[in-house]
Amino acid sequence: MTVSGSWRYLEYPRSTRPGSYLYEPAGSIHTLHVPPTNRETTDVWFAIRGANLNLDEQGNVESVWDAAFLIDVYLDLCRKGGHPRPAVIGL
Repeated sequence: MTVSGSWRYLEYPRSTRPGSYLYEPAGSIHTLHVPPTNRETTDVWFAIRGANLNLDEQGNVESVWDAAFLIDVYLDLCRKGGHPRPAVIGL
Protein backbone atom coordinates (compact mmCIF):
# COMPACT_ATOMS: atom_id res chain seq x y z
CA MET A 1 0.00 0.00 0.00
CA THR A 2 1.29 3.45 -0.89
CA VAL A 3 1.34 5.74 2.15
CA SER A 4 2.84 8.84 0.51
CA GLY A 5 4.43 9.86 -2.76
CA SER A 6 3.98 7.83 -5.92
CA TRP A 7 5.68 5.02 -7.81
CA ARG A 8 5.03 2.63 -10.66
CA TYR A 9 6.47 -0.29 -12.54
CA LEU A 10 8.19 0.68 -15.78
CA GLU A 11 6.40 -2.16 -17.59
CA TYR A 12 2.93 -0.76 -16.76
CA PRO A 13 1.46 2.71 -17.36
CA ARG A 14 -0.45 3.12 -14.09
CA SER A 15 1.11 4.90 -11.08
CA THR A 16 0.19 4.31 -7.46
CA ARG A 17 -0.71 7.16 -5.17
CA PRO A 18 -1.41 7.40 -1.40
CA GLY A 19 -4.07 4.85 -0.46
CA SER A 20 -3.36 2.65 -3.51
CA TYR A 21 -3.04 -1.09 -3.12
CA LEU A 22 -1.40 -3.35 -5.69
CA TYR A 23 -1.44 -7.14 -5.84
CA GLU A 24 1.42 -8.78 -7.72
CA PRO A 25 0.68 -12.33 -8.82
CA ALA A 26 3.41 -14.95 -8.97
CA GLY A 27 5.36 -14.72 -12.20
CA SER A 28 4.94 -10.98 -12.66
CA ILE A 29 8.03 -9.22 -13.95
CA HIS A 30 8.51 -5.54 -13.19
CA THR A 31 10.96 -2.75 -12.46
CA LEU A 32 10.15 -0.40 -9.57
CA HIS A 33 10.40 3.29 -10.49
CA VAL A 34 9.95 6.38 -8.30
CA PRO A 35 9.55 9.45 -10.51
CA PRO A 36 12.02 12.29 -9.89
CA THR A 37 9.07 14.71 -9.97
CA ASN A 38 7.83 13.47 -6.55
CA ARG A 39 7.81 16.36 -4.10
CA GLU A 40 7.59 14.14 -1.01
CA THR A 41 9.12 10.92 0.22
CA THR A 42 7.63 7.82 -1.35
CA ASP A 43 6.56 5.59 1.54
CA VAL A 44 5.24 2.13 0.63
CA TRP A 45 4.30 -0.90 2.72
CA PHE A 46 5.04 -4.24 1.04
CA ALA A 47 3.69 -7.56 2.32
CA ILE A 48 5.88 -10.42 1.16
CA ARG A 49 4.75 -14.02 0.83
CA GLY A 50 7.15 -16.53 -0.61
CA ALA A 51 10.36 -15.61 -2.39
CA ASN A 52 11.17 -12.97 -4.97
CA LEU A 53 13.53 -14.12 -7.73
CA ASN A 54 15.66 -11.30 -9.14
CA LEU A 55 16.77 -11.94 -12.70
CA ASP A 56 19.65 -10.64 -14.79
CA GLU A 57 19.28 -9.47 -18.42
CA GLN A 58 19.51 -13.08 -19.66
CA GLY A 59 16.75 -14.29 -17.33
CA ASN A 60 19.07 -16.12 -14.94
CA VAL A 61 18.30 -16.02 -11.22
CA GLU A 62 20.68 -13.47 -9.74
CA SER A 63 19.37 -13.49 -6.17
CA VAL A 64 16.48 -14.78 -4.07
CA TRP A 65 14.84 -12.42 -1.60
CA ASP A 66 12.32 -13.61 0.95
CA ALA A 67 10.82 -11.88 3.99
CA ALA A 68 13.51 -13.14 6.40
CA PHE A 69 16.31 -11.88 4.10
CA LEU A 70 14.67 -8.46 3.69
CA ILE A 71 14.13 -8.04 7.43
CA ASP A 72 17.82 -8.80 8.01
CA VAL A 73 18.83 -6.24 5.36
CA TYR A 74 16.46 -3.62 6.80
CA LEU A 75 17.68 -4.09 10.37
CA ASP A 76 21.31 -3.96 9.21
CA LEU A 77 20.68 -0.69 7.36
CA CYS A 78 19.01 0.77 10.46
CA ARG A 79 22.02 -0.26 12.58
CA LYS A 80 24.52 1.15 10.07
CA GLY A 81 22.53 4.39 9.89
CA GLY A 82 22.62 4.80 13.67
CA HIS A 83 18.88 4.25 14.06
CA PRO A 84 17.40 2.30 16.98
CA ARG A 85 16.08 -1.18 16.24
CA PRO A 86 12.49 -0.71 15.01
CA ALA A 87 9.59 -2.91 16.05
CA VAL A 88 9.20 -5.29 13.12
CA ILE A 89 6.14 -7.51 12.82
CA GLY A 90 7.00 -11.18 12.69
CA LEU A 91 10.16 -11.20 14.79
